[in-house]
Amino acid sequence: MPTLSSNRTLRLFITICIALLALVFIFPFYWMIVLATHTQAEAYQFPPPALPGTALIDNFTRLINAFSLGRALANSFFVAGASTLLTLFFCSLAGYAFARFRQAPGYNWLFNGMLATIMIPPTVGLIPWFVEIKTFHWLNTYWPLIVPSMASAFGIFWMRQYIGQTIPDELYDATRVDGCSSWGTYVRVVLPLIVPGLAALGILTFLAVWNNFLIPLIILNDKNLFTMPLALTSLYGLYANDTPAVMLGTTISVLPIIVAFLLGTRYFLAGLTSGAVK
Repeated sequence: MPTLSSNRTLRLFITICIALLALVFIFPFYWMIVLATHTQAEAYQFPPPALPGTALIDNFTRLINAFSLGRALANSFFVAGASTLLTLFFCSLAGYAFARFRQAPGYNWLFNGMLATIMIPPTVGLIPWFVEIKTFHWLNTYWPLIVPSMASAFGIFWMRQYIGQTIPDELYDATRVDGCSSWGTYVRVVLPLIVPGLAALGILTFLAVWNNFLIPLIILNDKNLFTMPLALTSLYGLYANDTPAVMLGTTISVLPIIVAFLLGTRYFLAGLTSGAVK
């Protein structure tokens, strides 16, 4: 049988391995911050700088001169926030319907058809999607960035599984006996109980929409409407790139994601691990 000392040694070894692995993932973010404080020449010197420099103010000045930083951040917050809120509402509502009304006519066909869309790469339908957006006269607007993301197959499946594992059928029966409608059950009973699942889906959705580059690149032409990933392309030239300013802009762009994750970490982890232990 393993002794107490051997168990402690194993735990210490696992802890060290996890710490080293964490450093591997954290180092690119640290180096991004370091490069944001150096000049262009220092960023490309060998060996590369490992400690912060003194050019942060100059890099920030070039950054705000290249594009409106505040407007780009506000645009990203608006698009990501609106998409996240709408996704949480429609995906939780559809997930609630799939979780509760499993005996409804055509349930299997509808649910399997919804799941089948996950297997289709989004780029396959990019051209017909663009033609459709052009027909709606939505080019150079935020509608194509918000409306298509209002409901996703992944989000619906996520909420269906979470609601199915969290809320027993007996609770639905109790609300029916009390005279509560299906909508009332969703608002008064289901939503308060699925906050961890909503938080996990919200963080994942906010992250995906905030980092989206391809769709804004295709749709938006007005620089005043650019989101942060698209606005950062203003720092790229034909023959040279302002690497320190790009790193500084990327650092600023990543901060809201980190803050959102830290604020929702407790709910995010609870949502991911829900149903793991019965």
